[in-house]
Amino acid sequence: MKSMSLLRRIPPSEISVAARAVWVNKSIADTIALETVQIMNQTYRRKFAFFNGKSAKSIVGGLFYLLGYRHDVVKKQNELADQLGTTDVSIRVSYRKWLETFPDLFLDVIGKFASITALRSFVLLDLKQRMLQSETTCVCALPLANLSHASKNRGTYLPF
Repeated sequence: MKSMSLLRRIPPSEISVAARAVWVNKSIADTIALETVQIMNQTYRRKFAFFNGKSAKSIVGGLFYLLGYRHDVVKKQNELADQLGTTDVSIRVSYRKWLETFPDLFLDVIGKFASITALRSFVLLDLKQRMLQSETTCVCALPLANLSHASKNRGTYLPF
């Protein structure tokens, strides 16, 4: 049911049209469009709140950027932004959010980023730092009772 509501918001036919506008090769465009729909459905089932407050253009643009690397048909962020009617900043923020939230889906892309000096320093180090911060945030949000059985303030939360 959840994937149905996402597909109403971002129909696969529109994703296909957008992919064909970005990639001239119809086979590549169709492959990327299909993977985009599959990843969106899979991630929506895993964490539907990921899509809240994000425009369809930025969601798809971030995925197109990552899938371009996966299939060795890389497009620059500003090229994607121009074709999709959004900004390169939206593309950048979106692909980084995809990597932070679902790194397991993009291990091949992360490996490619690691081999590119510019992306290694700006994306991977930043990604590692943000992932460590999110792990720390998750631990800090646990009730103190879960962290220490000797705590007098069982059930209270850390203030940060």
